[in-house]
Amino acid sequence: QRCCICRLWGASVTCRGRRCPRTFHFPCGSERGCVSQFFGEFKSFCWKHRPVQCVQAVQQDQTLCLICQEAVAGQPCYDTLVCPACASAWFHRRCIQGQALRSARHHFRCPRCQDVATFQEEMFRLGIKIPDR
Repeated sequence: QRCCICRLWGASVTCRGRRCPRTFHFPCGSERGCVSQFFGEFKSFCWKHRPVQCVQAVQQDQTLCLICQEAVAGQPCYDTLVCPACASAWFHRRCIQGQALRSARHHFRCPRCQDVATFQEEMFRLGIKIPDR
């Protein structure tokens, strides 16, 4: 298969969006904003069909990432994630991914409300890899 992003041969990841023909290399997909879910069927989605957050979250002024303390986008998007339990903890994707890799499944939780189950389920769905170790 040819990668729909770099146009080189050898693409092996297929978008699971309904009737989507896109196939890409895993690294190309990561750079372009594709989401791979690291649980269950290990589904992957292109940038048009990736899961989005449906959290009703409102920012007061400019919200900062709880991890790096830098500004986040004004609404949930690919690069900005929100805790679904408290809706007041905002993160950059790269920051919460780093937290997940360091914490692993047993210790990974929302830094603000300490929710585990709802938080992990949503992060898994949005393509955050949470190792078992």
